[in-house]
Amino acid sequence: MTAIEKIDKEFKGAKLSQHGNAVGRSVVDVLKTFCKQNDEFAQAIVQNKKTVADCIAYTVKDAGRSISDIEVYRRAVEFYFKGATVKFEMILDLGDGGFSNKPIPAEEAPEENKAQSKPPIRLSLDDLFD
Repeated sequence: MTAIEKIDKEFKGAKLSQHGNAVGRSVVDVLKTFCKQNDEFAQAIVQNKKTVADCIAYTVKDAGRSISDIEVYRRAVEFYFKGATVKFEMILDLGDGGFSNKPIPAEEAPEENKAQSKPPIRLSLDDLFD
């Protein structure tokens, strides 16, 4: 059984709290995305006796009336990998392809942006939720 099959199977019959129902589909979707992106993460899901329902419950534990998406995803990853975290980055597009006016050497520019030779404006979302 693949990680994605395991996730889908466990989610289908999961009994979730009200908060769990609110985030459950998003947690499942992000777990499946992480599995597709990283074989080690997928392996951890397959080999773990913990269920997706347990993961979802963990993501909303002590959440109170609300919780950010980023915190839910961090908790979902931590559930399977203790000590792991999720970092988020936003690339800001100011209508000029997302690049500032400060030129950088072409050899340092990201491959997809060699023509512009300018760095993208990158903002970390992590600071918003600490």
